[in-house]
Amino acid sequence: MTENYFTTPEANVCDFPDLNGNDEDAEIECTDQCTFGELGRDEHIEVHSSIIEEFESRLTIGQTVKSAGDAYLLYCKYAHAKGFSVKKGDQRCFPHTKELQSKDFDCSCEGVKDERRSINRKPVYQKPITRTGCKARLKVGREWGGEWKVTKFLMEHNHEMVASGQVHLLRSSHNISHAHKSTLEAMVNAGISPTTAFSYMESEAHGPQNLGFTRKDAFDYLDRLRRKTKIEDGDASALLQYFIKKSNKETSFYWSVQMGDDNRMMNFFFRDYRCMIDYEYFGDVVSVDTTYRTNRYDLICAPFVGINHHKQNVMFGLAFMSDETESSFEWLFSTFLESMNGKQPETVFTDQCQAMMNAVGTIFPCAHHRLCQWHINQNAPSHFGSLNGDSRFKELWYECMSRCDSEEDFEAKWRIMIDKYNLTSHKWLNGMYKLRRKWATAFSNDKFSAGLLATSRSEGTNSCLKKMGDRTISLYNFVLNYEKVQENWRAKEKAEDTRCRHGKPPMIVKNNPLLNQVAKVYTLNMYHKFEEELVGSLSTAFELYEVGDFLVKFKATSHGPNSRVRRVVFDKHKCEVQCSCHKFETMGILCKHALKALDFMNVGFLPESYIKKRWTKNVRNRVPYNESGENGSGHVSEMVFVNQIMRSTYDLAMRCKVHEETRKMMNENLESSTRHANSLFEKLNLDVPNTCDDLSVDDDNDKINEVVVRNPLFVKSRGVTNARIRGHWDAKSKKITKGTQRKEKCSQDATCAPISQEATDIQSSDYMPGYSRQSGSFTAQFDTNRSYSPLPMPFATTSSVARDPNNGQFYMGGQTTYVYPFGAHPLSQN
Repeated sequence: MTENYFTTPEANVCDFPDLNGNDEDAEIECTDQCTFGELGRDEHIEVHSSIIEEFESRLTIGQTVKSAGDAYLLYCKYAHAKGFSVKKGDQRCFPHTKELQSKDFDCSCEGVKDERRSINRKPVYQKPITRTGCKARLKVGREWGGEWKVTKFLMEHNHEMVASGQVHLLRSSHNISHAHKSTLEAMVNAGISPTTAFSYMESEAHGPQNLGFTRKDAFDYLDRLRRKTKIEDGDASALLQYFIKKSNKETSFYWSVQMGDDNRMMNFFFRDYRCMIDYEYFGDVVSVDTTYRTNRYDLICAPFVGINHHKQNVMFGLAFMSDETESSFEWLFSTFLESMNGKQPETVFTDQCQAMMNAVGTIFPCAHHRLCQWHINQNAPSHFGSLNGDSRFKELWYECMSRCDSEEDFEAKWRIMIDKYNLTSHKWLNGMYKLRRKWATAFSNDKFSAGLLATSRSEGTNSCLKKMGDRTISLYNFVLNYEKVQENWRAKEKAEDTRCRHGKPPMIVKNNPLLNQVAKVYTLNMYHKFEEELVGSLSTAFELYEVGDFLVKFKATSHGPNSRVRRVVFDKHKCEVQCSCHKFETMGILCKHALKALDFMNVGFLPESYIKKRWTKNVRNRVPYNESGENGSGHVSEMVFVNQIMRSTYDLAMRCKVHEETRKMMNENLESSTRHANSLFEKLNLDVPNTCDDLSVDDDNDKINEVVVRNPLFVKSRGVTNARIRGHWDAKSKKITKGTQRKEKCSQDATCAPISQEATDIQSSDYMPGYSRQSGSFTAQFDTNRSYSPLPMPFATTSSVARDPNNGQFYMGGQTTYVYPFGAHPLSQN
């Protein structure tokens, strides 16, 4: 009697009676390359038996195999077809060598459990007993320099075989292919959870039985992948190892690590090649915010952030600091300056920390230092007391902060506020007055700031990083997350560049010569800002009050509330215009008052001097550069090649699956390509060496002989957390959840104070006692053919490890400096 078996569209497996003679049903894999119509039980068993017989003929005694590894794979295929699992048994090497002489492969049921190990203890997890003393075995061996041959093949088992629908669960049937590994790794690196990634791969394979590995295998592989980056000396050494590999791959990658005298990591900074290029174009304004902590060591996260020509965030580098002392900030800023070839920014925004202010003045003497107005406004109400309810006082305070056009105007309004409310002895306000040049806009009207008033750019960066990490994340993983954020920002900039180059903005005023001119040069974002100013000039009242031989002076008043009289001066000889609002000086585009003056003077174009290059579409065209900064080899990278081949092969397979002839043709071609590739591998001697380790689990052979660098200590200072600082009037700040209240504590050597006291403590702390950059330094040269252990640093309070991108040398700096030729550093590969 013949039974009918068929597949349905909803299923990818077929139910067959058990092939081992049992009454239970069993599942076998059904792919697009096989279709079952009417297939009888006897015919199916005959086909299955022929496959087993074919394997057995290839494993008979005396048959040659390519290697012990090939014998293992062949035996696993035989075991998969028959229904048992394989384990690796004893092996033997030739005397006094590591060359394999013989290797055993046993049935997983070989041997018996040793009961003596668990006689006096109760295991937490009792594993089922699977060993039955099975004698089934394959043994291969060879003579010295000879071929591998099958020397023993025992086929009899003393246990029941596994049903065909369950063989994919046997351990020796599990195998994660390179294609699956790369897919799994790419999906997890893209932010997809391992569970979701595995579910997708199951769906793509039409069921777990067709995938070739289990969920646990996938998780174990990802865990091994993570462990490869975790060397036994800890997170700090793993991070240094990553920096060295990155610097070997990217010639202009810069990193520097400062360590204490106990070789414990204290501070580190790094930036890639693109950061240096971005700083060259947009490094006029730099924002540094140190009020977030998003790592397991509670280190201070300090991103260096700027603004590109699309008004988007751009990264200049990232640092982590263990404390907020003046010496640490000086190290950080000097390291940043060195990585950028000594180019100083025009304006630096920071939060209000006395140690940081002192360091900025020392390292960036040419830069204008600005304090974050947002932090000041959030902190101010806690010092005003009953004055918080006085609207006139608050109006005077905000006018002093950002609504004064000149220093004289600020002094007058400040005096009115102090005298009216009798605040002459107010400690906090007196401290803020001493710092007025760092926060009041009246003292920075002639300094370019790209329109910034706060460190919100750095805070936005920290917000992005916070989403990809928490207080449990390691430094190594945090750096990887940072690079993902950085890549995302750069992709957005590329997309915006494309929009600007291949699109024209819609003009609110047609055929306007000024708009036509700026539309060709400005980015879309800056064009819209310019257009707003031009439209605003239409609602600006203009009064001519003085005309000279060269200068023409106007008074401009905008319609609407809170409008102020602006004074505009136009130079007819130089075709220059100046406005008391100083928008061009601080923002880089002309204000509506200046545009009104140009229109009044019949100037139908924008003078070239008023088109700031940093806001133009072609700002990056001034200097050609390689975006990656990698060592150019002229070859496509391995992963790019693999992805291209996988994509093209998959597309071809999907086209060939519908016809028997095309499936057969593709299988034959793949087998032919495999044979040719194996022949080429043999010709090029690319085979895996026949040593005692050739069957061991793959390990990371690229380990670096590293200096033992200890992980950072868990530190706290200034009482900051990984949450955004909340203001006095923020309702949420009054709600304290259990377990979230943290003590405010400065590190013992910190020179900063809580924010409420920083403004009054304006005296500079002493430079690091007993430390001088020039004193006690020497250079030691090393033989590149030798390896070196960590060098003692008896004279250095702190030291740093860095790599010079110009000559590839590693050096350790501090009071004592060591210079390592590239390739001979204890952290680099021999």
